[in-house]
Order: sequence, then C-alpha cells, then structure tokens
Amino acid sequence: MKYVGRPIPRFEDDVILSGRAQYVDDIVLPGMLYAGFVRSPYAHARVLRVDLSDAAKQKGVVAVFGPEEMGFAPGGKVRYQGEAVAMVVAGDRYLLYDALEKVVVDYEPLPAVLDVFEALRPGAPLVDENLGTNIAHEEVYEGGDVDSAMREAEVKIEERLTIQRVVPAAMEPRGVVAAYDGDMLTIWSSTQVPFDIRKEVAKALDIPLVKVRAVQPFVGGAFGSKLIVYPEEIWVSKAAYLLKRPVKWVATRSEDFKTTTHGRALILDYRVGATRDGRILAIEGTVYADAGAYYWGEGLADTAARMLPGPYDIRNGRVKAVAVLTNKTPLSAYRGAGRPEATFFIERIMDRLADELGIDRVEIRERNLIRQLPYTNVFGITYDTGDYLTTFKQGLERLGYSQLKQWAEEELKRGRVVGVGFSVYVEITTFGYETAILRAERDGTFTLYTALTPHGQGLATALAQIVAEELDVPIESVKVVWGDTALISDGIGTMGSRSITAGGSAAILAARRLKEELLKAARKVLGCDPEYSGGKFSCGGKSATVKDVVRAVYRGEAEAQLTVEAIYHADSTFPFGVHLAVVELDPETGFVKPMLYKSYDDVGVVVNPLLASGQITGGALQGIAQALYEEVVYDESGNLITSNLAFYYVPTAAEAPKYEVYFAESPHRSKHPTGTKGIGEAATIASTPAVIAAVEDAVRRIKPGVRINKTPVTPEFLWRLLR
Repeated sequence: MKYVGRPIPRFEDDVILSGRAQYVDDIVLPGMLYAGFVRSPYAHARVLRVDLSDAAKQKGVVAVFGPEEMGFAPGGKVRYQGEAVAMVVAGDRYLLYDALEKVVVDYEPLPAVLDVFEALRPGAPLVDENLGTNIAHEEVYEGGDVDSAMREAEVKIEERLTIQRVVPAAMEPRGVVAAYDGDMLTIWSSTQVPFDIRKEVAKALDIPLVKVRAVQPFVGGAFGSKLIVYPEEIWVSKAAYLLKRPVKWVATRSEDFKTTTHGRALILDYRVGATRDGRILAIEGTVYADAGAYYWGEGLADTAARMLPGPYDIRNGRVKAVAVLTNKTPLSAYRGAGRPEATFFIERIMDRLADELGIDRVEIRERNLIRQLPYTNVFGITYDTGDYLTTFKQGLERLGYSQLKQWAEEELKRGRVVGVGFSVYVEITTFGYETAILRAERDGTFTLYTALTPHGQGLATALAQIVAEELDVPIESVKVVWGDTALISDGIGTMGSRSITAGGSAAILAARRLKEELLKAARKVLGCDPEYSGGKFSCGGKSATVKDVVRAVYRGEAEAQLTVEAIYHADSTFPFGVHLAVVELDPETGFVKPMLYKSYDDVGVVVNPLLASGQITGGALQGIAQALYEEVVYDESGNLITSNLAFYYVPTAAEAPKYEVYFAESPHRSKHPTGTKGIGEAATIASTPAVIAAVEDAVRRIKPGVRINKTPVTPEFLWRLLR
C-alpha cells in the first residue's frame, strides 16, 4: 500500500464545501456575550481620558473595560490607527455597536512618523519613548573580507530596492470565543498557535496551565498573520473568566485590516562588487524593516539579510538588519517571512549585474550558483542537499524558457507586448520540535493526534498518507485530529513550511513505536516471532490482525502500549527551484495581465502532488499580487486609506494565470524521516521576482534599458514609466 507520492484528494474538502465546517463565528454557546473594541482614530496620540459611564448604561450592556482593567494603550498612548483603548461586552451584537459609540475618549494628537527614513532622522517623533530611538532592533551579519573583495572588484553596482507593505487578507478575519465554567477556561480562536494562546492566557490570568484549553476550529486562511497571540485573545479570555459567561469577538474586515499584522515592507540599500566575467565577489548593505508601532515581526529583516546571498556562491558579505518603529499597524510574518524579500533582492541584483556587464541572465546565474552541497553561506546558514546547477538547467529546459523568449519576439511582430521572466530561489524551512500521538483502536483502525494547525493546506490528508504507508494499512483506517490542546501535550504549529517535515516525521516516529508495541503483543498472542505486513502479523502458519492484537491487549492476554507519543526535533532544510512567468502588457493603460506561470522545484519527497501543486498555485498568485496589485497606503496623518477590500486589490480567480507545476524528477531528500523539504511558501518566494522580471522584459520591448527596482508595478507606475 504505497500512499506517499499519490495525488489523493483532500479528506477535508467534503465538510468545507458542504458548509458543515465550523469556524469561530459559527460557535454559539448558551448565554453568549459579544465583545467590541473602541479603537483610536489617530495614528499617534496620548489617551487623556476614557469615559465608559454612558456606554455602561446602554441597553444590553453587561460590562465595560477601560485601560486600567485590560492594559489597553500601554504607556498611556496609542501608536497606530485602530489600537484599542476600551472594550464593551453586551448580550447582542447590534446593541454592542450602539454602545461603543457612547464611549467618550479624549486624545491629545501627536505627530506621526510614517516613513522609515524619516523615523531615523534626529528629532523625529518617537513611537516608543522608552527606547529613546525608533530603532527597535539592529544586527550586523558579516563573513569573509568585504573590504578587500570590494577593492579587487572590477565592477561595482549600488541601488535601493523597495518592497511595499501588504495585508495578508485571509478569507476569515480574526476572531475568538472564550468560555469559563468555573473550572476550565476554553478558548476557540482563528489561530495558527493554540498552544501559545494557552500559555499566554494562563500567564496573563495567573491560572494553572491545566485549567486552560485552546481550540483551533476550521480556519479560513492565515498565511502567518495568525501565528502571534493577539491582545484581543487575551482580553476576550479575561472577560469570559471574570464574567463567567461565553464571550465572542469577530473582527470586521476594516477592523482586521487595521489590527492584524501586515507583511513585507522591507527596503535594501546595497553595493555589490564583481569581476568583469560576472562572478560576485562581495555584497554589503542594509535591510530596513518598517516594523510598525510594535516590534512584533521579530527577525524579518534578519532573515532577509542572512538569506540575501540566495543560492549563489558569495564568499564576502556584510549586511545590517534594522527594524524601525513607525506609527503603522505592526509588521509580522506573511507567507515566506523574510525569504520572499531576500529572493526579490538577490534576483534583482543578479539581473542588474547581468545588464551592467552585458551577460545573459541565465549565464550569470550559472556562473554564480553554488556548485557543491552541503554549503555554508557567508552568514553561517548551511544549505543541506541539492544540485543547484543541474536543477537550474533542467528547470529552464522543462519550463521552455528559450522557446517562450522566442515566442515573445514573434508576438511583438504581431502587435502584442509580451514579457518572459524567471527567478531562482533557495529558502530555509522547518525548525523546532513537533509532537504526535498515535492510538490503535479496538477495531483495528488508528487515530493520529497532531499539534500541527492546518488552515487550508490539506495536512490531515498528507499525514494520513504518511501514517498509512508507515503502518502498511488502508488510508481509510487512519483518522487525523488536530487543533485541540486538550488532546496533545504541546507543539509549535503550522508555519514556515515545516508541517510535513517536522509534524510528519513525528507521526512516522509514533507509527514505528506503535508497530513495536503491537509486535510485542503479537509475539505473545501467536507464541512465535511474527513478521508484519498489510496490517497483519504472521508466523508458524498462524496470523493475527491489528484488531486481534488490540483486543487481546484489552482482554489481558498480552501487554502493549496502544497509545504512543513522539516528539521530533527538526533541523532546517532548504528547497530550491526555478519559476517562470509570462505577462502581457497593454502600453496604452500600463495594465499587466499574467498569462502563464510555470515552476520547477526540488522540495525533496513530494507526499501528495495534488496538495503540493495547490500550494504552488495559491502561493504564486499571492506573489503575483505583490508584484502587480496589492499595497497598503496611509495618508500623511497615518490614516489607513486601503482599509478594506473595496480599496485594497486582492486578485481573484479571474486574474490568475494558467499554471504548469513540475517537481524535480530526482529530488534530493532531506535527512528527516519524511525526506521532505517543505512546499508551502516556495511559490510566494519565487513568484514576485519572476513576474517583475517578466514585466521589465515586456516594457523593454518598447523602451529599452528600463529598470524596475520596486514593487508593486501598478498600471499608473508603468504608464508613467513608458512615457
């Protein structure tokens, strides 16, 4: 029974597509109350007074909470538009919103700082006065001898590359329900990290961890924006604990856009030294992160800095990572979290160097790609397995790059402006530990409890495939349960393309341990040393099924642990690939239509090609959106202009290109039991630079020599560029 590698449709789809999946807002409990927040209209202001007296008198209001009770607006001021200053709890949602309007807040507006470089100037308004600066974090990463290499360089280039701020824009806004029965506090949240919620709520309320249960229902997307514990999850839990009634809060779309963490927003100032034949000798620069009002996006600039060399053999580097506070929504992880930015930066650098030296963009990459793995990059990150040069050449051939370039030239003669571009990437995935519990049931089936937190990836299906193959049983006999801290001890969750590599490896270890236990019991039942195959133990002409063995344990005829737990510690691994984009440009309007997207990835073992392809197509569209459409815009006072989907352009299926997804014919396994390397973020990492290269290629057919060094390239931007 070979399940790994088969394109098995997702088990989860039936309940989702039939409308039976339960999301946070579907949860209705007896005596339910509803929470709402009074949020600052200012990006930066002191909170002088919060008067809740009129709100408390409103019909349906059960409780009101100000800054003192809940710790709203720490430091006595708000740092971004939408920051909460009070909470009202009522028995009806409509009465709640009426009551929120009765809360009176006196503010003293303060100057807002909204630009990274303005925030770094002497005398700039301070987002956090306690720091005495707007620099929240600064780190320098260095290796080799940059100064000597720069002196030896025959060619030097320098530039600023800018990536805009974006909203992750999950289909389901954030929400939380909490209920306290006098003994157990249960929290249901649209989250990626129920175990973190459990820990943080227990700490905040000063109650034992065993008295807190966090549940992740079905989640309508997250993309990294739901992997921190938000203040609302603490505040709603505290309200339920104090009131001893269930309390629910679900964000409106505009509320979600203002208060859920944003993504990207990195800038690179760089200088590169190279030989005339295109070999990069050194790279130096600074990565700036527009961190927003609080430093919640720990490590984004650092990850981008350390992964800046990408898959290229660059021996000398010095890059500073700087996180700068501004009066905007806090920045944090968004699908890829530092690796899309690093890839955009290095791929634009490679293209710029190729142009500067008159070397083909394929050739300059072949001259710089890492030749031997494992390989430790200049900033100390060790890439595990792969053959980058061979995979790159195979990928371009499989994707038909040369033929598409020739086709684009022919289309220009027919009056169509078409561009073809590609990008190469290596990304870092997987970290930390993960847990799995596997139980043999009385009827011979198996239940796997995982600490992973799927939110659209189809992980239950993939985990069932892994366990069914390891146990050599029908996949229908494996049930996967996730998202409940009461069912499994601990875990990290789903993020960083780590789920199957870390969580799947934990499941494999659990399956192996359970087989050992069952073999021990089967030996007693059969009176001989059996072999195991297809869910059956056999020796000496006798046999017993898993069901027989389990029942024998329950009857006391044999001894075995029928429930086992495994904790797996996973080192990082490094997917690699080449992605290609084809776009059509309308010179009259500047509008770009994505036509075709093709990918070739070495991600190790592909457990389920159907699920992996889905991750590529969805991830690529997010990267396409970053390249062409999406951008967070604030006005000069810090008001969020792109405050909902009416003003913020998330692509639909109508904007999606045709996809062709390929995986390496001879993948390089990781050292983990699954052999996987991660697939969830690869296309988001590779797609933006590929699309930008394609757009640049199209524009150059009309206006040669044009250089694009930012995202997004909107129709207005391109229209002006062409003129």
